[in-house]
Amino acid sequence: MEEVVMSTRMDGIDQPSLFSRAIRIDVIVAPDDPYRVLAEHFPWRQAGEIANKYRSKHVDINNGRPLNLRMHLGAMLAQSMNHWTDRETEDMVRSHAGVRVLCGAQESDETIDRTRIQEFRQQVGKEGMAELGALAVIAAQEAGFTDGTLCASDTTVQEAPIAYPTEVGHMKNIVDKLVAIGSKIKKGLGGELSALAKKAQKLFTDIRLFTRGKTAKAIEQKKKLGKELQRTTAKMERLVREQFSRMSGAAQKKYRKDMDLFRNMLSQIRQWQRTGHHPDGKIISLWLRDARAITRNKAGKMTEFGKRWIITRLTRGYMIGKDCLRLGSGSDTGLMPEIVGHFEKTMGEKPKKVVYDRGGDGPKNHRFLNVNKITNCIFRKGRESQPGLGRNTALMARRERALTEASIATIKAPRYGFNKPRARSSDGCILKGHAAIFGANLAHLAKDWGCAVR
Repeated sequence: MEEVVMSTRMDGIDQPSLFSRAIRIDVIVAPDDPYRVLAEHFPWRQAGEIANKYRSKHVDINNGRPLNLRMHLGAMLAQSMNHWTDRETEDMVRSHAGVRVLCGAQESDETIDRTRIQEFRQQVGKEGMAELGALAVIAAQEAGFTDGTLCASDTTVQEAPIAYPTEVGHMKNIVDKLVAIGSKIKKGLGGELSALAKKAQKLFTDIRLFTRGKTAKAIEQKKKLGKELQRTTAKMERLVREQFSRMSGAAQKKYRKDMDLFRNMLSQIRQWQRTGHHPDGKIISLWLRDARAITRNKAGKMTEFGKRWIITRLTRGYMIGKDCLRLGSGSDTGLMPEIVGHFEKTMGEKPKKVVYDRGGDGPKNHRFLNVNKITNCIFRKGRESQPGLGRNTALMARRERALTEASIATIKAPRYGFNKPRARSSDGCILKGHAAIFGANLAHLAKDWGCAVR
């Protein structure tokens, strides 16, 4: 076997690299880099006006410490496209060449920290994020990449960032919150509330430790202890409510919604324990009060916990979306006015064709589309063919129906973070949902603009 001869370079081993002493290093960002494409073509003026409109509701945008609007908008765009945390976004703005071009900071050493990124996002809010998302779609429409002819819609669930909801866990959390509220009442509630809290804690521990398994004995014991825990928690709620008037007016205003929520949840839990059936609109979270248990009847997941969204696919893959007005499970047979109304508000015109799955086959939807003279491509229940549609239109509807599911899968991918967003409020979850759709549209728009330039 012939011997392989190979030499070795020792540059930088014996002597440190001189670049470590350089003040500035030039990095080439390719012309088709998505961040550079967006930096050159995104409508920054309109985006700045939208951001300032919502920021002005929270702060005086003409006074105080200066804010680099272009840098914050660029950071928001990059974060939406990649589902970065605020810390990751801060690092990328500081060191990623493409992101610095997107932020308009390629000629400076300015950067931002994560707290200001968070503040800016909260000031823009869910309405501002939705309007920025609409701006991206309008920019694609003006560039000829999409249009307002097609409305292929479906509903999906934005899964809530909560643990799997259980009645025992809810009651334990309610007990803790009632103790905290009771401690703020003047002169306290004596030892009665404390004794009830200790009893509830013991019941909770017994349920967790001694009712494991699915044997008949364990299930019966869990039901018995669960009912006792519900009665103890309800007694604590009544005790706090009776002394509620002793709190100051500001404190009563602060805690009244919580007290009403506790009573409602305990009533729903009692109904489930007595009948074995959950009431309609059952609340499943103490802090995310818009979340519901939504039955999907799918093979992989029968029930999803979260909020319904309407996702609409436009021509050539762009998307618009909104949180559904109706919470929880429900029929899609009456959603068409909401879907078309959102489409018209975003695109400035009504669609020419509407595609929807068999779940939307209902007289209200058909009547609405007929009155508005929109081509009805809703799939019919129990039928293979599409009555009243030509062959080409029916094939288009089948194709777009499949692509709508693909679009929903895109925003639910980890890259965009539509499901279980990093948020601790209902408004925060909605904002993250709009950000996921915004990010997917930006990635699509950067690709189309890059191809057009080439």
